[in-house]
Formats: sequence, structure tokens, C-alpha cells
Amino acid sequence: MADACAEGARQAGAEALVVKAEDAGIEDVDATDALILGSGVHMAGVESSMSAFLERTAPRWLEGRWVGKLGAAFGSAGAGGRGGTELVLLSMLATLAEHGMLIVPMHNRLEGYSSGGSHWGPVAWTSPRDGEPGPTDRHLEAARSHGRWVAECTARWLAGQG
Repeated sequence: MADACAEGARQAGAEALVVKAEDAGIEDVDATDALILGSGVHMAGVESSMSAFLERTAPRWLEGRWVGKLGAAFGSAGAGGRGGTELVLLSMLATLAEHGMLIVPMHNRLEGYSSGGSHWGPVAWTSPRDGEPGPTDRHLEAARSHGRWVAECTARWLAGQG
């Protein structure tokens, strides 16, 4: 899902870097104009490495360093397509909002929305449904289109057309 979001952003002309939460430093975010967070669902919550990353961002919150950056999220769950995943998306988006970031939702006109999206962001389930484990091609299409949308919104914001 992260690679698909990055691919979509690149399709819109943006530079994109994929970094695992456990390897990400808060300095990685300092140099960006936008950030798309992703997490698996663990007991209806953000998985531990993403939670630890979010906790490491507190110094930037104290400084207000990320105010005005754009932010978005995606998630995947084992068996729950929406329920637990939406809780995880809301949790990550709440942290971005706490930082003063502008949230980019996934609107229902994006490709893949109907089969791999929610208004909070792209979602996937990894347990097989109809014999097809996820993330499926439809889930990845939703992630690509959302990555493209975030990049387009970022370009518009930076050009003063927010």
C-alpha cells in the first residue's frame, strides 16, 4: 500500500520516499511538504512501530514545525475491511491534525474508492475474501489514486491555490 501511494504521488510529479515506521526519523518529515502514514490494525489500534513513531513526533509538536504540511493515511486489517481500519486511520489523522497539518481525505470520486477506500483513506484487508488475499489490485488502485490526489493537493497548496 505504501509503495502504491508513492507510485501515485510520482505519477502526479512529486518526489516520494517510502520509509518503514521503525526506520523513520522525525527529521525525515521535516524535509517534506506532505506525509502519508500507513498502519496495519492490531486489536483495533495502530500497530506498535507506527505508534512509537507517532510518539517520537512530540518534539515537533512542541515547536509547531509541521503546521501547514499536508497529511493523509491508509490502513490494512486482517479480516475487517472497514471497522478497525477506520479507527486506525482516525488515530493517525488525529495526530496529524494535532500537529496542525492539513488533512487530505479520500473523496469518493477517486479510482478504487468503492472497493478499497473510505473517506478517511485507502483501506485493505489481508485475509482472503472470495479467495483473494489482500491487498488486492483494487486496494492498490485506491492507494495509488489517493497518493496522486495528495500530491496534486500539495502542489496546489504550495502554488497558493489551496
